[in-house]
Amino acid sequence: MAILFLIRHGQSAGNAGLPTENHATIPLTEKGKEQAQLLADSWWDEPRYRDYILSSPFTRAMDTAKPTIQRFPDAPVEIDPDLREFTYLSPASCVNTTKEERRPRVDAYWERMDPDYLDAEDAESFSDLVERTSRFLKKVRAYPKKSQIFVFSHMMTITCIKTLIDKPDLDVQERMKIFRSYPFIQNTDYITYNF
Repeated sequence: MAILFLIRHGQSAGNAGLPTENHATIPLTEKGKEQAQLLADSWWDEPRYRDYILSSPFTRAMDTAKPTIQRFPDAPVEIDPDLREFTYLSPASCVNTTKEERRPRVDAYWERMDPDYLDAEDAESFSDLVERTSRFLKKVRAYPKKSQIFVFSHMMTITCIKTLIDKPDLDVQERMKIFRSYPFIQNTDYITYNF
């Protein structure tokens, strides 16, 4: 049996309500860095298991993973683009905005309830998110038994992974309908699944 830990990154500047420039390089706040260290300090050594660390390529996830990487220096580390955050609003249109300023566009996106809708060429559809998180789960299922897999990612990506594990038979339209009702996890909280 492998153990999968789905970990949301620590508090970022965006989570703290600050304007952000590039969705991929949003930094952790000081609180987020402290959360990442506390998380790493909380892991236990399980000598019967082989540890693996996977991270989104986005700065806030990689920086959250750093203390865990230091805690388990022998663990292979992989930066996986399939773990990036769901970018359903055009990043170019969100430069120097806060989450409150984006709120009307966020609400409009979810009210549309179209899994194939693209906000712009630099955005992705909900169908794209489901495809890449499905691809990620297929990769994880190939890891050896007796593995602990620490996955550092983002709220919506983790939520999509959760829906795929919990409700594998939903079509993409049904998955989008339940998506926002799924409980979102807080910064550096994690969910554990056995594979």
